[in-house]
Amino acid sequence: MVTVLIVCALLLIMLIAAAFLLYYFFPAAFPAFVRHEQVPNQGVVKRDWVATGRIDFAASIAKVRSNPGDMDQPTEFKLLVEERRIVESLAGNENLEVQWRLATLREAKAVVTQYHKYISDHSLIKTVSVESPLWIPPGTTPDNSPSG
Repeated sequence: MVTVLIVCALLLIMLIAAAFLLYYFFPAAFPAFVRHEQVPNQGVVKRDWVATGRIDFAASIAKVRSNPGDMDQPTEFKLLVEERRIVESLAGNENLEVQWRLATLREAKAVVTQYHKYISDHSLIKTVSVESPLWIPPGTTPDNSPSG
């Protein structure tokens, strides 16, 4: 009788160990016991993300720091847009959250359109004046007289 109890206890311990190992290595097998990461308490969103109208540019700064002479070289820029939202916390306080995100194509086009309008309204567009031809045909001089 004692041996039967010992065998049952050992089987129960083995079953518990097997279940623990199965849960540890395959947590998806137990959807009711899925581990949740700690998420900060979120309140009620009173006003969702709204663009503030502020923009900024981001670029890879590692190249500029390595060689300061590269400040005048063309590089790739990313247009950033500032957004904000108002969230009411569990205590009833209103919190303003601000984030920067990459601009959409529509937003980037609006920025470029406004830039072009500004420079044309303020006569800031510089035209290229051609004082001498860019290509001189062989056998001619710059004053268009044939050589020779």
